Amino acid sequence: MDLEVLVNQHYHELNENDLQIISYIMKHKNECQTMPIVELGQKTHTSKSSIVRLAKKLGFSGFSEFKYSLKNDSEQVQRNETQVNFSSMQSLDSQATSKLFNQTELTPILKEIHGAKRIFCYGTGWGQRDVLSDFRRNFVPLEKFFILLSAQRELQMAVASTITEDDLLIVLSLSGDIQEAKDEMNMLKLKGVPILSITNLRNNKLASMATHNLYFQATSIPLNGEDIFSFLPLFQVTDSLFRAYFDYYQQNKDER
Repeated sequence: MDLEVLVNQHYHELNENDLQIISYIMKHKNECQTMPIVELGQKTHTSKSSIVRLAKKLGFSGFSEFKYSLKNDSEQVQRNETQVNFSSMQSLDSQATSKLFNQTELTPILKEIHGAKRIFCYGTGWGQRDVLSDFRRNFVPLEKFFILLSAQRELQMAVASTITEDDLLIVLSLSGDIQEAKDEMNMLKLKGVPILSITNLRNNKLASMATHNLYFQATSIPLNGEDIFSFLPLFQVTDSLFRAYFDYYQQNKDER
């Protein structure tokens, strides 16, 4: 599994030493694939036992398995980057998004959706809000009526007075950078409100603050000084989530 996903999933278990090691590995992934544990400890000013504990926190049996996973991820990236053009990138992003979705344990997310008193949705941009608008429309026949927060001010108002721990907030972001809504996210955590983040695959603040995470892969294309993204992977992951919930709903509709 991608290192960024594992870090986001286990972020709350990691201490400063762990984050220091991870920061070095992310900047030197190729070297770390073959680097002995003693050398990595010297590079990060940590001990062998600290590195082994980190590997186990991330779900590996030890450092050797962790290095093997790094090598596998790197080889996959290299295969994907071979002869990639703008057209073929769409297929690669779609395949990666499907893989990320299929390797996610969905049951806790589906239970949150099923049991939530109300579901609030917040997109960090107009494109994300379009995706969420389409997403919530699918749930109407299942008698799930989502509340779409169309601006940061509406999110602030919901956090201050409306949303409770019996609700669910779904946040969709391309970058996962939620600096403008950081205070609201912190308040939601204090109130015990479940948060489902849906973000591009990378180590990001939103994913680390959320209760549940889903990922997509949307590769940017530089054009005239701007990064151009396709929103197709966002539609894909939200559609996959709806389909998974539909199956769950059919099996559990009497429990609501």
